[in-house]
Amino acid sequence: MKPGVYIEHADAARVPPVVLRTDVAAFVGIAQRGPLDTPVPVESMRQFSAQFGDFIGGGYLAYAVRGFFDNGGLRCWVVRVATRDFSAAPGETPRSGALAAGVVLAEISGQPVLRIEASSPGNWGNALDLAWAVSGQVVTDSLPAASTPQASRVSSTAGFAQDELVRIEQGSTVAYRVIADIDAVLGLLYWQHPDPQMQRATDRALGGFDVTQPLRIVRIAYALIVRERGSVVASYRDLHLVPAHPRYLGFMLKPTAYWSAALGQSALDPGGAAASASGAARDDAAARALPRAPQPIIGVPAFGAGATAGTIPLPLDVRFDATQPLAGGADGLSGLTPDEFIGEPWDAHDDDFTRARKSRGLQALALIDEIALVALPDVLIQPQQPPETRPRAVPPRNPCLDCPPPPAPLRRAAPVVAGELPPLFTHAQIARVQAALIDACDAAGDRFALLGLPFDIATAMERAREDALAWRDQFDARCAALAAPWLRVDDPVYGGDATRLIPACGHVLGAIARTDLKSGVQQAPGNVTLNGVIGTERTIDDALHAQWNDAGIDVLRADFGRDPLFGGARTLARDAQWRYINIVRLMLTIKKAADLALRWVVFEPNDEALRATVRSTLLAILRLFHARGAFAGETEASSFFVRCDDVLNPPAARDAGELVALVGFAPATPAEFIVLRIGRRFDTPAVALFDAVLEGRS
Repeated sequence: MKPGVYIEHADAARVPPVVLRTDVAAFVGIAQRGPLDTPVPVESMRQFSAQFGDFIGGGYLAYAVRGFFDNGGLRCWVVRVATRDFSAAPGETPRSGALAAGVVLAEISGQPVLRIEASSPGNWGNALDLAWAVSGQVVTDSLPAASTPQASRVSSTAGFAQDELVRIEQGSTVAYRVIADIDAVLGLLYWQHPDPQMQRATDRALGGFDVTQPLRIVRIAYALIVRERGSVVASYRDLHLVPAHPRYLGFMLKPTAYWSAALGQSALDPGGAAASASGAARDDAAARALPRAPQPIIGVPAFGAGATAGTIPLPLDVRFDATQPLAGGADGLSGLTPDEFIGEPWDAHDDDFTRARKSRGLQALALIDEIALVALPDVLIQPQQPPETRPRAVPPRNPCLDCPPPPAPLRRAAPVVAGELPPLFTHAQIARVQAALIDACDAAGDRFALLGLPFDIATAMERAREDALAWRDQFDARCAALAAPWLRVDDPVYGGDATRLIPACGHVLGAIARTDLKSGVQQAPGNVTLNGVIGTERTIDDALHAQWNDAGIDVLRADFGRDPLFGGARTLARDAQWRYINIVRLMLTIKKAADLALRWVVFEPNDEALRATVRSTLLAILRLFHARGAFAGETEASSFFVRCDDVLNPPAARDAGELVALVGFAPATPAEFIVLRIGRRFDTPAVALFDAVLEGRS
């Protein structure tokens, strides 16, 4: 091919299609461990356990998430709440609220170096202990004939590396140096780098030694084993004290990076721009990746550990013949208030500290765009003290062995250190949190909330109907539903045949997610089976079912020993057109799809071509839903319409920069009441099936 200019004809790259999910849930509640007020995505119960720990008597969160996955949910976001002390100075340990167990590491001189903490606040960290050991001790001797104060020729450089701390001995004289460079060919350990431009502040010639006499040089590195209640949960080798070393202790124990809702950016990508909660569109592209499981411990700067630049570090003041326990961990639950569940709105003018203080609970979810379902199970908490010891796990039998060997004797159960328990929230506090949840979902414009009855109302034997109806009457919301009664599930905290009553939100949201994945958001989630449930708190008869259903309470029924069914699909809206869950969520989904598909039009010329493009885009979205049976009409003309013309956009509106499109659609209404008319015709039985809403039952 000769040199010259060549033109290739190619279509402009189109924006990749947006995957619009409606099955992603979010739970805000109390957990054993995990980051506070930080949204964490999980896609299995194992991932939840890795991030947030075991089931606890002081919270329903783990039970709700298990119910979500048991019933077909594939992905959810979890936010752990607890009280926090924001009055501590940077680097200082808070004095109250949720605290991480820890221990301060100091040099042999007594200077603090690093604080080793449990990876997250909580009483769980008090069960951790550290066991230190020497890692790969290497010893060599210098050869006096070729040694200088700037470099020592040694018998072998094997096992040494640049930026390692070593101990140098000669008789009773001891000093510490950082290896500046190594020449393996000449067998030299440099204490000052031979290239002046490569020298560092820690480079230091030997002083106080007679280099014409042999020196004993010992490499200093540590191994660390972390145990939780006697079981090894982590081990680290070849840890070093020089910050420039690639296996520096503080670097190897760095905290897990989570996406920050408060800063609107990923901790893995600190260069991301902060998003405004009031004006910027939510975009969680950086947050979709699942974080790795956290280490049990992390290293943070110790208060008062400011070392002078160029100071050579000294060995740690630790014992190799004893364990070093972590202490001071606290759950921060005894002073829990509704504010920890709700948070505060923040804007772009707030500094990072203010955003972190405000971005708690629900507010931590504000910038996660993919969330469609939300629940707060622990505002209804009925805390229970844990058992004195953990249930013993019975090893499973191998079915492939005809005569398996006798099982090993079970170890003695480890005692459980009781932590804090949250308070019982009053009806006014519960109502406040649930109202805030509804407001947050309504403000987001694409989320749906599931509420539950307070425990005393859900379990009351007298006035159960009246109190439940009175609770429901507090709310008028199209983006929320109320499910009752509570569910009885097995309780791993106590093991064996122990059960526990929990709110139904996790199981119901999992069933809704399963319905969305199978049939689409337009399908009503009513009459679906709930898995992982032993039974309901009470048996619901037909009269109570009818009364609660008419009032907008979605009933869970377990008749004739069958698995419970979600026997309702109504919202808390008093307006009849927003009565059904699937209709509201269909409207929210279409609205979100239109928002995502039309973001590009903001700076386009407001002319007829743009209006035609907007009209065709909206029609394409509605055709997709029509093809899945979301609308009541047989044809497109009888199912939906889109208008974006000069009548809706007069010259005055166009001059003001406005563009208006009118969208209408007829959603398919659930057939709540099926009427069977049974009669006789010429002595022959006849049965006719009608999908109709009975008069007086609307």
